[in-house]
Amino acid sequence: MDSSDPASAADRLRIDGVLVQHFRESGLSGPVWDQFHRQLLGRGLTIVTKLVRSGGIFSRSGRHGRYLQQQEIPRLEAEELASDAVFEGFVHFRDRGLLGQEWSVEKGQPLNEYFVNACVLAFPNVYRRWQTRTHGWQDVRLVDTLASLEHVVAEGTPEDAVIEQQTANAAFATLSEDSRRLLFLHDQGYSHAEIGELMRLTPRAVEGRIRRARLAVRRRPEEER
Repeated sequence: MDSSDPASAADRLRIDGVLVQHFRESGLSGPVWDQFHRQLLGRGLTIVTKLVRSGGIFSRSGRHGRYLQQQEIPRLEAEELASDAVFEGFVHFRDRGLLGQEWSVEKGQPLNEYFVNACVLAFPNVYRRWQTRTHGWQDVRLVDTLASLEHVVAEGTPEDAVIEQQTANAAFATLSEDSRRLLFLHDQGYSHAEIGELMRLTPRAVEGRIRRARLAVRRRPEEER
């Protein structure tokens, strides 16, 4: 019988429901859980690796409201990104889906499908960390970042621009590593909520830290005049 058959799908959900009930009662331990989660990770890694290599992961992320700027990912790094997404997806699957009671038979989504979706939802953060690491945000010229932060660099002659650049770089160097990262991610168009996910902060905390970093950068040139 085809797996798309309604009766087959209902049977699959019923079996998944029995498994989940057993897992919750056993505290996610025991031989059944061990075998299940090994198989789940193996299947998930195969599926997600194909999605990353083909670029399909970007359209899947978009369908979940997570829109990403797609760029080419080298084959070996695609495997690394897929592995990270599967690991983080599994944490979501375990902590929220099973222990947190987010998954249920009534919602009509098979466990395997729920897990793959959890991996897709985990991918944007994994991908953005990879982008940040790849592009070396530490080396970004501050003038590029500040261009969108109230146009701090003043207009003037080429000599003025060089001086302003040196001053901006000096001010940037005085910031903490987290503050530099915040400014860079903000300049790249990340929302406060997205930055918060990357840096484990609330959106309000991100907003406050960006504001303080801006003030620190502006004060430095004023203090040196």
